[in-house]
Amino acid sequence: MDVSVLKGAAIVFVISLLFSSGLLWSGWYFKDEMLNTYNRAKAQQKSVASSYVSIDEEKRLVREYLPLFKNLHTNGVFGQERRLNWLETLRSTGEKLKLPGLRYEIDSQDLYVPDYTVNSGTFKIYASQMILNMELVHEIDLLDLLDNLDRRAQGIYNIKSCELIRSPKEVSQEKLDSYVNADCKLMWFNIKKSDGRTIDI
Repeated sequence: MDVSVLKGAAIVFVISLLFSSGLLWSGWYFKDEMLNTYNRAKAQQKSVASSYVSIDEEKRLVREYLPLFKNLHTNGVFGQERRLNWLETLRSTGEKLKLPGLRYEIDSQDLYVPDYTVNSGTFKIYASQMILNMELVHEIDLLDLLDNLDRRAQGIYNIKSCELIRSPKEVSQEKLDSYVNADCKLMWFNIKKSDGRTIDI
């Protein structure tokens, strides 16, 4: 047997084996790279799809809640308090109801700390206390005044306390007079940013 022939065949075999191994390794490497590229593209596609869903949800929330926010802003719950509106409403209501006497005083606005836990997020609740001293012809005048505040005053308030004292005067049919004195404390609420700045639109 000719050794040179075997030697040549062995060299060709080794070269073929190395070439085949290289092709096999290249194939596995290419497959692995393609799989990684596919997984990255799939993850990116999921992220983009999730972003679109998130954007759609945000747009839906804006459409749903922006009119409510604008209404609260217009009515002084967000933004600046509407103190002049409160006083004008009280004055005109007192004239309409022909109250014998109506005095009011508004304290400066302070941070409001409720008796119960409130999760206000990145906002803080502020409140202004209003003290009302009223001379009423009848107890119903107080309800009428508060009803008028509910309908016409810009803002949200609650009644902290209200004390009615009947006057010892005799009821007269000839003239309207004060037969009930009412002392009430109202709390007008306002929402601001956590740093105390007003929320504007």
